Amino acid sequence: MHPIRTSTMRDELGAAGVGVLSIAARCLVGREQELAELCGSLGNPAVRVTTVTGPAGVGKSRLAVAAFAEMSRTFEDGGRVVDVGEFRPGQDPETALAEALGLEPDAARPARTALRRCFEPRHSLLVLDGCDRLRPALAPVVARLINDCPRLTVLATGLERLGVYGEALLRLSPLALPPEDGTESDLAALREVASVRLFVDRTAVSRPRFTLTDENREAVVRLCRRTDGLPIAIEFAAARMKMLSPQRLLDELADGLDALSGTEFDTLSRHRGMRTALARGLDVLDPAERGLLRRLAVFHRPFDVPTAESVWPGEPADFRRLLEALVDKSLLHTEERSDGELALAMLGLTRQFLLDEAHALGEADLLGAEHAAFCIRLAESAESGLRGPGQARLLDRLDHWREDLSGALRFLSGTGDLAGVVRIAASLHLYWQARGAVHEGIGWLRTALRGVGLTLAQQAKAHLALGELLLCTGELTTAEDCLAMARGAFEELGDHVGVASCMRRSGLIALHRGDLVEADRRLEECAAVAWVDREGEHAEVLRNLADARRAEGDAHGARRIALEALAIFEQQQDIRNVALTRLVLADAAFALGDQDGAVDLYRSALPDIAALKHLTLCPLGLEKFTILLARARGRSTETWRRVARAVGAAAAVRSATGCVAPARLRMEMEAVAALTRVRLGDEDAETLAAEGSNAAPEAAVLAVLTPQCAGTDRDPGTAHPLTPREREVAELVASGLTNREIARRLGIAEWTAVNHVRKIMRKLACTSRVQVASWTAARRADGPTRAA
Repeated sequence: MHPIRTSTMRDELGAAGVGVLSIAARCLVGREQELAELCGSLGNPAVRVTTVTGPAGVGKSRLAVAAFAEMSRTFEDGGRVVDVGEFRPGQDPETALAEALGLEPDAARPARTALRRCFEPRHSLLVLDGCDRLRPALAPVVARLINDCPRLTVLATGLERLGVYGEALLRLSPLALPPEDGTESDLAALREVASVRLFVDRTAVSRPRFTLTDENREAVVRLCRRTDGLPIAIEFAAARMKMLSPQRLLDELADGLDALSGTEFDTLSRHRGMRTALARGLDVLDPAERGLLRRLAVFHRPFDVPTAESVWPGEPADFRRLLEALVDKSLLHTEERSDGELALAMLGLTRQFLLDEAHALGEADLLGAEHAAFCIRLAESAESGLRGPGQARLLDRLDHWREDLSGALRFLSGTGDLAGVVRIAASLHLYWQARGAVHEGIGWLRTALRGVGLTLAQQAKAHLALGELLLCTGELTTAEDCLAMARGAFEELGDHVGVASCMRRSGLIALHRGDLVEADRRLEECAAVAWVDREGEHAEVLRNLADARRAEGDAHGARRIALEALAIFEQQQDIRNVALTRLVLADAAFALGDQDGAVDLYRSALPDIAALKHLTLCPLGLEKFTILLARARGRSTETWRRVARAVGAAAAVRSATGCVAPARLRMEMEAVAALTRVRLGDEDAETLAAEGSNAAPEAAVLAVLTPQCAGTDRDPGTAHPLTPREREVAELVASGLTNREIARRLGIAEWTAVNHVRKIMRKLACTSRVQVASWTAARRADGPTRAA
């Protein structure tokens, strides 16, 4: 709020009053739309009262003063600005307003009469700035004024509306913020973001040579986001730039809000620091409202109403009333979600103030425990949900709460609640894999297991999850030790399903090592276990067994077992496992010589993997499909370019996540990468691999499919009726090779070659191999012309 006392009617305005108003108007940044909207409301004769609301420090006073400077000239008798925030507590607002206007009410002329006589004959604008503390008593005063004075327009500012009939409301939001990944934005575009522009402009006042550069842009973006886009906070931050860098100020701000402070020369506000500004805004709350707000401050991210209610110990009816009051008073703001529900959010600086207050009041541990309990419920419900329908939505939900989950783990670890750490970290084992955060999960599980006090069941669950995550990182010996400890604990507990879960992962370790016989033995033994009420996990065993059989050369057996697993996963609508099983079926189809069938299976599996943004499956799908492309479609240069990009993308994801491919797959990919360099040359292969590594993993997965779907592997400029494989077969037919010779040349079964020839003859309407040869020869001769 600006310390502007009373400006006067038009005929009494002095130079000082005009100057202050002019400065306030010129200092507006990024408020063009709001100013136009407010001026439009003030210029509308049907609107007698307009209130600008918003959180502390958002610039309500400055906008009101700028609107006054713009609009007072349109009122015949000008207007007045009164700082209601300076009224004494307990003072009668009607009397205080009359005194502030210099009307000197007395017994012969009470305040109401004096106000009516002042404004009744005049067409004027009255600005009441900072109405929060006296709002309940001020509302009837304003109602009487507009009733008694038909040509008076009132503009008020505060955290919430006055509550006068016919009142128009303008909710003022913080300035636009740069995106979190603002480092990727164009520097010129970044300068035009309102919060960044205000920071740079105000910093230049005390540090004229300061500019936004590629070197400081990341810190400036983080600082603007850290100030929540509140103009007063940005101005305090800019004032500190006299002796600090943006990064140094960020470091200080992590220690407390006192880092955002200044003098009367740094901002037009009456406040000299962000802490006092926030304290003044929170002082309007009653104890119950403030208590609920402190409980909600534990959430790092926006939350819905049921989540907020989960940390409220009182009656539901009281909760709804208090929550609505906090929204009305601009201490919580609402956001529309894609599903039509409302999310509630608190500004980060307000949250920091409330957490400091909770610590001072001795509530920090209680509130932290309530927040951790919410995160435990969230993680444990996600564990089963990530094996069923709605996986993408659930992964997004966990992404949303990722910061809160990490905060809860830190709290539980710091308070010695290692059982709570296990409940979250082990339940999230599938999430850690999906988001390529296996090392984070490994770290928390090891932290819990190094402590004491875990029950045998908790130790078993932690060792099982840790073994699975270590398998992803290729630490196979350590993973096997963890699984052995988990199995021993499960056996002692009589948990047969837990034992079987350890056996399955033990079989995967043997498969990753390339020990196919041992993998088959372990998985076969595991498949024989009675998986009571755990059909999905039994199906995972079948899929792993099918993969082992396919690697052993039993493609028919692999296909049969994988189809059994697929039926279960499809019934459960388990997208992740359906996609994984289709990859196994694709490999089996390829081994059986059905290359088109293998491609179709990859085309059905890879988009689902991309949709999940699964950072463990994305490189796996890329690598497997890349190997198929190199083997089956490797005659086209365009195919090898796709292969090179996919090799780069897969390698980049594995490097970023620390997830290691199984030994056999790793060797095959090394061979494909070497062959890519031979086919394209070292320089082109490296350039294309770099392109792939820069793509988002899910985009890289879709990109490797796109040319095949779009037909770009076909001859340029033509609508070729044959697939790339059929063209190869047609060329060999034209060379005079028999079906058996074609099969040997391409490494496929003879009956597959026969089927290809039949499809070619059907597509080309040929009745003999001679006609196919003639068509191929004509195509060769015609090709350059068509391409041109």
